Amino acid sequence: MTLAAHAAPALAWAAVAPAWLAVGVLAVVWLLTARRVHVLLSDPPRPRWVVRLIDEPMFLHWAAGLVALPLSLGALGVLTAFSIAGCAPGAPVHALTFRELALGGYAGGLMVAGFGLYVRRRRVRLRAIEVGLARLHPDLDGYRIAHLSDLHIGSYDDRARGLAWARKTNRLAPDLIVVTGDLVTSGTAYHADVAAVIAALRARDGVFVVLGNHDQWDDRALSTAIEAHGPRVLRNEWLPIQRGAGAFVLAGVDDGYTEKDDLGRALEGRPDHLPTVLLAHYPSFFRRAAEHRVDLTLSGHTHGGQFGVPFFADHLNLASAVGQRPRGLSRDGASALYVSAGLGTTGPPLRIGVAPEIAILVLRALD
Repeated sequence: MTLAAHAAPALAWAAVAPAWLAVGVLAVVWLLTARRVHVLLSDPPRPRWVVRLIDEPMFLHWAAGLVALPLSLGALGVLTAFSIAGCAPGAPVHALTFRELALGGYAGGLMVAGFGLYVRRRRVRLRAIEVGLARLHPDLDGYRIAHLSDLHIGSYDDRARGLAWARKTNRLAPDLIVVTGDLVTSGTAYHADVAAVIAALRARDGVFVVLGNHDQWDDRALSTAIEAHGPRVLRNEWLPIQRGAGAFVLAGVDDGYTEKDDLGRALEGRPDHLPTVLLAHYPSFFRRAAEHRVDLTLSGHTHGGQFGVPFFADHLNLASAVGQRPRGLSRDGASALYVSAGLGTTGPPLRIGVAPEIAILVLRALD
């Protein structure tokens, strides 16, 4: 992928420099980029100036190259078709035209990737979704659950940004706050930071968390750090949430990637007459949850695809391309699933076409 990201930039450089110089410069940049990407997979702690002045510009170049390749090839295809049809003036397409197209494609890629890196991933969208539950007591009608997911606290989305997310969530005055996994990006260096972020969340009936696949480097230490501040990590267990004469079951299932999940245990002994809200990092739990008569499953993991075609990203995104549920509310009979687009990023610190989000699920009693 890193090699493909340098195909269009190589042609773009060739438009303004001798071919030998373009190839040499891009070879060096490709080697440096590939090495840096490999290092950053484990998200090691590093100074902020390194992240801002080296790592983010590197990903800007990397993503611009990937975006430029389809832009350049698409423009070339259109120009070639017009030329063959005799609709375009001048000589047929030649090498210089292709280089100019590559230069324009790379410039377009820089604009798209720059927006994704510096703007889109920092503008959090607030979503309010009403969800009808068949067994919900009237006293719980209008109950508001703030759903956060995939914080990925680390080098790119640090403690300060996480605390800003917490303040934004608190201003919504939810009855309950849930966080559905992938709290950090990698390793254990940011456990204290994400624990501080979750500790800053405030809701009348508390803050509850489940862990995701990125939280498994030392899941016990992370759970201990979070619970030391008051929020609770649900690991294959449930508890009742009471409001007036009404109540519902809040359950959490552990990480499926490391096979620590046990849905039967998480739901064991729950009152059959109460509706159940299940926290599960993976949306793939929904099928099994529906079989267990879970009324609402809240998940994350997909980041809404993180990369999608602008204006069409709800359907054309990376998650959909690999057969995952990217984002939003869906139903299977009486059971509902809401998949959050998440707040942080994994891999490249960009979002293209897919906004980070904080969702408010408003529970409604069905007649």
